[in-house]
Amino acid sequence: MGVDRSERRLCEIRCLPLLDEASNWFANDPTPPKYIMAISEVQTQAPGDEIYSSAPVNYLRLETLPAPDDTSSIIKVLQRGDYFVSTGEVLIPAYTVQGTGNQRKIVADVEWTFPLDFVEVVWGDGQRTDRQIISTTEATGFGQRHFEIPFDVTGKKWVRFAAWDIAGNGALEQPIKLNAPQTSTR
Repeated sequence: MGVDRSERRLCEIRCLPLLDEASNWFANDPTPPKYIMAISEVQTQAPGDEIYSSAPVNYLRLETLPAPDDTSSIIKVLQRGDYFVSTGEVLIPAYTVQGTGNQRKIVADVEWTFPLDFVEVVWGDGQRTDRQIISTTEATGFGQRHFEIPFDVTGKKWVRFAAWDIAGNGALEQPIKLNAPQTSTR
C-alpha cells in the first residue's frame, strides 16, 4: 500500500481505485469481496529514516489476544475482512451496515488525532463506483464521533466506509457485499 502525502486520501491513486474496481469485478460472484491489506515496502533504511510516519497497518477486531502458538483467530478475522487499515491517526473501532431491504444505515464510531476533514461512504453497482462525502471540518483535534448515515442500497452491490483527517491520514473499512450475510462484529 503506497503512501503519497500529496494525496487527500491515503493511497488515493495507487490503491483505492483498484480496490473499488475489484469490488465491482466480483460484485456478482458468490465469493467474499476483495480486501485491502496494509503493507510497508522497505528495501533499505538509512540512519535517521523513519518508518512509522508512512506505514499503514491493519487493525484487527479480535475477541481476545491469541496465544503465540495459535494464529487461527487472526486468520479468520482477515478472511472475514473484519479489520480496517489506518496509519493510526484515525481509528474506526466499530462499524456496521444496519437494516434490511433498500433503506440501510452506515453506523461507525471514529476517533482521530488531527482535525477530521471528511468521512465517506463509497459504493459500486458492479460497473461504476460512486461516493457520498460528508464534511467534518467543524471537528477539532483529538476527537471522536458516532456516525449514522442513511444509505439507499437500491442498485448497489457493495459498500465501504472511510474517514480522513486534514493531514491526509485516514482509516478505511473493507468492502461489504450488500446481499451477503453480515458478520457479528461488523
